[in-house]
Amino acid sequence: MRKARASDAVELLALIREYYRFDGIRFDQKRIGVALRKLLRDESLGCAWIVEQDGAAAGYVILTFNYDLEFGGMQGFVTDLFLREKYRGRGLGKASLDCVGDYCRARKISAIELQVEHDNRAAQKFYRKLGFRRVSRIVMGKEL
Repeated sequence: MRKARASDAVELLALIREYYRFDGIRFDQKRIGVALRKLLRDESLGCAWIVEQDGAAAGYVILTFNYDLEFGGMQGFVTDLFLREKYRGRGLGKASLDCVGDYCRARKISAIELQVEHDNRAAQKFYRKLGFRRVSRIVMGKEL
């Protein structure tokens, strides 16, 4: 894994497009591109990594920050974790989340959350295996 730089925006956008297509998320390239470039320039918002295997981009991870009293302050939020299909099952997902965990611990962040699609049973099983648990909350959102 390597930390993404501003110069990686085009490569990351291609990976994000693949992930959004896979998960059925609406992809607005302009909106996402602006937000991605801002994230890559401002580490106070979070961090992005490109997962590489044999010199090729295998996927990516995006971590952002949230401030939550329940967790004592800063909390990591994995907004995206995507591996191209041919790279799945090789330990890259676990290595990616281990890297995110190390990054958070070094910054005194004591909790990581993520979201997974309700019907993506394979991802849910993977996350449970790594110690994530389902919480009783329902995620709700509203675009402004």
